[in-house]
Amino acid sequence: MTAARRGPLRAGIGSAIKSRFLRFRKEILVVAAAIRLPGTPLHLRAAGILLLLYLASPIDLVPIVVPFFGLVDDLLIVPAGLSWVVSRLPDPVRREASERADRAIRRYVKRPLVFLGVLLLVLFVCWIGVLWLAWTLLTG
Repeated sequence: MTAARRGPLRAGIGSAIKSRFLRFRKEILVVAAAIRLPGTPLHLRAAGILLLLYLASPIDLVPIVVPFFGLVDDLLIVPAGLSWVVSRLPDPVRREASERADRAIRRYVKRPLVFLGVLLLVLFVCWIGVLWLAWTLLTG
């Protein structure tokens, strides 16, 4: 492969990753909104809650220390699960949840990396609080 052809290929991969990240960000917000809407079926509401809790949890099905497979659940299973839940939502619920997600993105999330940083910071603070509470309960 020549040097001239490598540039567009890398740009295409980079734009595909960015596009998937932006879709993942929106799907998180769509599922979070759909959970609260009354027209969401119970099984999709439960699946959405479990996926969001799993995403926020530091406990993985496959530990991160297992080479390659430790990342598969975070990079493939959770986004695929969110896409599945969003695709199964009834049309009125999906439209309303998508509108709410778009409003939240316009209002709070103008830059994706800032959103990711804030999300990671919130998760970090929550788990520090949980660990501190566990430590105080165990050491008495």
